[in-house]
This record gives sequence, C-alpha cells and structure tokens, in this order.
Amino acid sequence: MDVFTLSATANGDAAAAIQEALDAGRPVVITAGTYRIERTILLPSGARIEALDGAVIRLADGACRERDDYLLKNANPAEGDADIEVSGGVWDGNNRGNPRPDGLFADGYTGTMFHFENVDGLRVANLVMQNAEAYHLRATAVRNFTIESIAFASECVRHNNDGIHLGGECSDGVIRDIVGLHAGVTADDLVALNADDALDRNEVRGMRSGPIRRLRIEHLRAEGCHCFVRLLSVYSPIEDVEICDVEGTCTGSAINCDAARGCRVPVFDEADPPFANGVGLLKNVTVRRIRVAKSVADASPLLRLETRCSVFVVEQFTREHDESPDTPTVRIQHVPGTRVTVDGESFVAGDDSFVSHAGTVGRLTLEP
Repeated sequence: MDVFTLSATANGDAAAAIQEALDAGRPVVITAGTYRIERTILLPSGARIEALDGAVIRLADGACRERDDYLLKNANPAEGDADIEVSGGVWDGNNRGNPRPDGLFADGYTGTMFHFENVDGLRVANLVMQNAEAYHLRATAVRNFTIESIAFASECVRHNNDGIHLGGECSDGVIRDIVGLHAGVTADDLVALNADDALDRNEVRGMRSGPIRRLRIEHLRAEGCHCFVRLLSVYSPIEDVEICDVEGTCTGSAINCDAARGCRVPVFDEADPPFANGVGLLKNVTVRRIRVAKSVADASPLLRLETRCSVFVVEQFTREHDESPDTPTVRIQHVPGTRVTVDGESFVAGDDSFVSHAGTVGRLTLEP
C-alpha cells in the first residue's frame, strides 16, 4: 500500500494532509520536525500513523474548544472502528493554548488528548504524551487492545492529568511499560480503570459506564504521581485483572479502590449504597511485585481497599522508607462480611476499619 510521508517542509495545518491520507486508506509516516494540528485527526478503521524520532505533533492554540475536540480520535464511534495503530513521536496537547472551560460541569473541551470509543483492535505504542489539559489517553468500549511503552511529561501540570484512563465496556487488553518522565507526572492516576463514573463531569463526557474485563497491567514507573492504579467500581464489575511490577513514589495511594469516595463528585449516595454489603465488585484481581513509597506527607494509605471483592489478592507488596511514615500501608473498610487474610492471619471484616503499617505484605486476600 502507498505510504504517505509527512515531512518538516510541510506548511500550515498538518492535520489536513494527515486526514487526507487516512481517508484514502494510506498509512502515514511523520518524519522529524514540529507539526501544528489545528483540528482533530480522525482515525478510520485500518488507520496507521507512525511518527519517527524527532517528530513532535502539537495542538495549535485554540484548536480544541468543543466537547468532541481532541488531538486525535477514532472516526466512527457510533458504528465502531477496527484495527487502528498509532506509534512513535512526541504528541503535545499544548494545554496552555487549549484550556478547559471553567467549572466541573461546564460544556466544552474535555481536555483529553487521545480518545478511543468502540474500537476492536487498537495499538498505541512507543510514544511520549505531554501537556495534557486533562487525561492523556481515554478509551471506552475498546476491545483487543495494546497500550505500551508510553511516557508522560508536562511543562504545565494540570489536575485530573490521568495517564491511561479506561472507562466502561473495555476488555481483553494489555497496558505495559508506562512511565512518568519527571517528578509529579502524572498529577492524577497513572492508570485508571473506571467502570463507573460521574459522566456529566466535563473531563469524562463521551465515556461509558460498564464492566471492565480481562486486562494485564505491568511495568509502571513514576516519581510523585498521584496514584499508580485506580480501580473504580460502584455498580459494574472489574474482573480478571492482573497488575504487576510497579515501582516508584506517589502522593496518594499506590492502588486505590475507593469507589470514588475521595472524588469531588460522588458516584453514589454513601447513605444508600447499591448493595447490602457495600459498593462495586472486584473479581479475580491480582496485584503483585509492588515496591512503592509516599513522596509527601498525606493521609491516604498505599493500599486503599473499600470496594466489595470476590477474590482480590496482593502479593509481594513492599513499602520503602518514605515521607509519610504515620500513614497506613493498608486500610480496608466499607466491606462488612468480607474474609480478610494478611500473611496467614484471617478475620471477617466488620464495620470498623482494618489498618496495617507493615513495611512488607507478603500476601493479602479478600474474598466473600
């Protein structure tokens, strides 16, 4: 197939040339240089974009104003797309030049750089994402996907700067080799699995709630990120997930299963939870080989477990010397009736919290 090569000699809006090639079914290769993107790049089924070393693809000032504006997205979310690949290069959201509207529920630009919805067969790999106004990469109703070797950087860090943010109906995927390139990145979750969310908030408009199933998340590195992995389940299950090989420091929790209790916008009424014994369902989740520490004084435990579980296993969790030694390593609450086993000692959780300050957890399980 004829390959379209975009070179640094191109003038004006590079999105126009890229879009013309993609619409014609031609793979796109972007050579070294800096390219201005003035409108959302739409990726149809079969799209291929490869950015070579030295290529910087940057949103123009004011390019994103409406809720469906992104640096790139798939072309046909209503009907569905398939077999899309983006690799290489530095992708710059230019958050200073593309601000979100004021207010949690304001209509307009969500602040997301890459958005994928209803895609079967997606690969995003070997690239740097920087200067996101909110989330770097969002995916919802995406199946059979690989997101690997992604690094995050920001000259101007924003709140809600999730790295990889999965919404509902995602399944059969791998997320691996994810790194923050400097301290404080990402300012929010490095990887978030949000089966449920407050979907009227601006930064998550366009996402879905629903089950998240059959994922492997591995090789995460960051210094001073907010949280390494979030599992947010309130009504919908998150099941058959393996998380392994996480290393670095965080300002909040390493693994956060709080059912959005810590969010500014709640997903459920705490006085009326959806299930008799709590909220959510984490089923067949394994977390292993975690070596982390707190980079600031903060009250959040490194393992925050506040969601109903049907087999949740933590193995080889090590807490290094950190800046918040009085903060618990593990806190388990809001899961009455759950059997908890910590390094051979078992008990049934009641209404009170279980707290541990142990530096190392060999094995922890939660099950009905």
